[in-house]
Amino acid sequence: MKWEELTADDLAELSRRNDSVVVVPIGSLEKHGPHLPLGTDGLTIYKIALNASEIEPCIILPPLFYSYVADMRQFPGAINIREDLLLNFLENVCEEVSRNGFKKILIVNGHGGNVSLLRLFAASRLTRKTDYSLYILAEPWAFEQKVLQEIRETDEIGHACEIETSFMLYLHPELCRMERVKPAKTKPKPLSGIPAITPVDWVVYCPEGYVGDPEKATEEKGRRLVETYVNGLVETIRKIKEDKVVGETVKLLGLDKL
Repeated sequence: MKWEELTADDLAELSRRNDSVVVVPIGSLEKHGPHLPLGTDGLTIYKIALNASEIEPCIILPPLFYSYVADMRQFPGAINIREDLLLNFLENVCEEVSRNGFKKILIVNGHGGNVSLLRLFAASRLTRKTDYSLYILAEPWAFEQKVLQEIRETDEIGHACEIETSFMLYLHPELCRMERVKPAKTKPKPLSGIPAITPVDWVVYCPEGYVGDPEKATEEKGRRLVETYVNGLVETIRKIKEDKVVGETVKLLGLDKL
């Protein structure tokens, strides 16, 4: 069920159910090589959420395409939201969902650059009024690791690569420009081999806005990846519907009254 397609009365009726879960898909707007659209992350995760909702009923909010892409701003098309604004915006969205009567919210992320911020957002709920149960799937490829290892033909994956391109070939083949594809040229990150990070690690590593060899992508690989993710998301939604621990702990800590 799409939030925007429900009537106000239908939404109000759903909010009175104890097992209603609202899913917030979040992606990005940034370069995905020469062959994939700027909104690849949001398009992918939104479609996966919709597919999951057909198996396990839940309410899907419109996808958030505006997110954290600071290390891709050097390329055309990037729309970066400052980290403070994004954290406040996510808080505002969750507050509004809760105000409408829905107390179980699942954020599903399709963009690697959002991972750290989403983890911080989860942790920050311990110091903010939170009268809802929050769940986050922060890692974009949360359920596909086994399948990924079975189907990958390239060593280098991570952004507009063989894997992400396969997702899009299956979900949105009409948006893929495979005639423009060639293997990416990446560079070693600063201090490569040492467990230290710098602000420019990704900028140095990914000078062309994509990695790996997207030529190895196929629609069949995408089908397997999508089906695996959908199954994992369905299981997650079912467990969230049954969960009472998060809500009880929120009340125990008094977070709902801060």
